[in-house]
Amino acid sequence: MKNYTENEIEKSIYTYQSVILLDPNMRIKLIDENTTYGVKLANWQENNLLLELRQTNINLNLSKKHTINMLTSHSTFVANVSIVKKIPQDKSTFYMAQIISPIHQKRQRNHFRQEATVPVTLIVIAEKNSKVKPPPPIKGITIDISAGGLKFTSITKIVPPLNVYINFSFHNLRLTLKGRILEHFEEVDTHQFIYRVAFKDIDTETQQKLEKNILEYGSSRRYK
Repeated sequence: MKNYTENEIEKSIYTYQSVILLDPNMRIKLIDENTTYGVKLANWQENNLLLELRQTNINLNLSKKHTINMLTSHSTFVANVSIVKKIPQDKSTFYMAQIISPIHQKRQRNHFRQEATVPVTLIVIAEKNSKVKPPPPIKGITIDISAGGLKFTSITKIVPPLNVYINFSFHNLRLTLKGRILEHFEEVDTHQFIYRVAFKDIDTETQQKLEKNILEYGSSRRYK
């Protein structure tokens, strides 16, 4: 088993903890050898977890490494844990566990989409060696945003596909991303069109920040 530094583990917790905890659909699976248990996260402080297992007739081995899967709306987050203490209760058993490896994100194909209405500006990227002058910036309003792209409305008629730079501010982020307006679009009426944009060449750190902001934004709206 590889030995990880405390800094590696702490950095991954800092990166992913709020993203995981803010997801209302988050579920946890604890894998003990070939058996998987659904557990409830009762508390999470730094690298210490308090897990609740409602099956009182099961005894997890305190001397072995276990794998924990934290499933959110858009990703699965995986880490190794060590069970350090068992706390029996009447209807449940609580286990104190320590995260002993960095949390790793296994991204799913589909990104969670958050409904949001924010202004967006798209600048068409000129094709190489093209003598055609690019059109002026396209203004629009988003319908929803995900870490993989967005959907927006505009009064401008566009002939996709087009490569663009996308400028928008969302929650605590101001972003300029490269993207592609996809071929399929919808016409709401003669003065309004709906387009879909897929982000291109977005780096992992920026995508993670956007995912975090999307979940924080959704959580803040639910509690208003």
